Amino acid sequence: MSMKHIGTKILAGVLVVLLAGAGVLIWRNLPEDAPRLQEPEETVRQEPEVQPDTTATLCVAGDIVAHMPLVADAWNGEAYDFTHLFADARPYYEAADYATACLETTFNGPPYSGYPQFCAPDALAYGLETVGFNLLSTASNHSMDTWYSGLVRTLDVLDAAGLEHVGTYRTQQERDAVKIIDVGGIKLAMLAYTFSTNGLPVDSEHPYSVSVYTTDYMTDCSVVDYDLIQSDLDKAGQSGADAIAVYVHWGNEYHTEPSEQQEQLADYLFAHGATLVLGGHAHVPQPMELRTLPDGRTGYLCYCLGNLISNQFDPYTNLTAAVTLTLTRSGETGQVTVSGAEYAPMFMLHASDSNEGRYRLLDIRKSMQDFEQGDTSVVNRSVYDRMKQGRSDMHRIFGTDEVLSLAA
Repeated sequence: MSMKHIGTKILAGVLVVLLAGAGVLIWRNLPEDAPRLQEPEETVRQEPEVQPDTTATLCVAGDIVAHMPLVADAWNGEAYDFTHLFADARPYYEAADYATACLETTFNGPPYSGYPQFCAPDALAYGLETVGFNLLSTASNHSMDTWYSGLVRTLDVLDAAGLEHVGTYRTQQERDAVKIIDVGGIKLAMLAYTFSTNGLPVDSEHPYSVSVYTTDYMTDCSVVDYDLIQSDLDKAGQSGADAIAVYVHWGNEYHTEPSEQQEQLADYLFAHGATLVLGGHAHVPQPMELRTLPDGRTGYLCYCLGNLISNQFDPYTNLTAAVTLTLTRSGETGQVTVSGAEYAPMFMLHASDSNEGRYRLLDIRKSMQDFEQGDTSVVNRSVYDRMKQGRSDMHRIFGTDEVLSLAA
């Protein structure tokens, strides 16, 4: 090795020693408050905080059929007041976070009329809000009973009464918007459809005004418009709502079993995103059930809850129920499931059968208990026996006891 290379190595070594020594001296002579290099701290990964579950209750009622004897009974000599009809049922609506029903009349001002083209006093809308209802489905075969002008005024009256609505619309913009309601902190996207408008055509200048799910609604009502329904479900699914509920006016009147169309459409709705399917129109109770959804959640189906109020006398037309659904949104997944479901059987008491002489929707369990304890102010022995039979009929028709559970 040459002396040049040896000298270079010696010089490099001396420099390393001198630099190291200088570093020590500099470190030792730094002021006490001078920043010093520190070893990096170990980073602890924070797991995202899981939000608590949210639980809320939704009360669902039947169809509001305002026959003229009920309208006459509501007149007190100075004004119409329908709240007495719901005195027994009112606690169920008020106890829930949100309550809904289906409206089978219009509010188009006097003169008032019953079947076949319903028009009721505005006081009915205000009374429904007073007893605890929050939203009405306005999609029914009676949506066009007072034509497009009556449809618009009906929605105006509901707005003034403080009731939300879905199923009929004043503008295309209203029809295109997804109706989202707040049920105790859980957001539900609401859809509503009817199979028919009783031979009264939807206004040609406002084809969006009634949500009709059949393309042949003026004739056989047999062709389901799945394209329309799927489009609505897609929009509802993208709306930011936690779950989807669908009101459907369908089926055959006075039949306690669902039609094939009802069964097929219910299956389709659940398969494509619905959590709740709430049926009406038949005027009598039809089966209800908890349904296991494709993703494993639990949904709820009732083909028909029957008449909420009416003056009908056909078998089972005086039977209905107040259904209370418990909805739970998972704090972990954000998904909504039906975690509880029960119903209170109700009996529509006609004025001619009442010791009181007035129409009233009776809570069967409470009214039977009152009678058994000697209270005959409203219920007599004949009505008691009919309520007892009606409760048994509802267990059979609904296909379940008053507290629902998933089928094995």
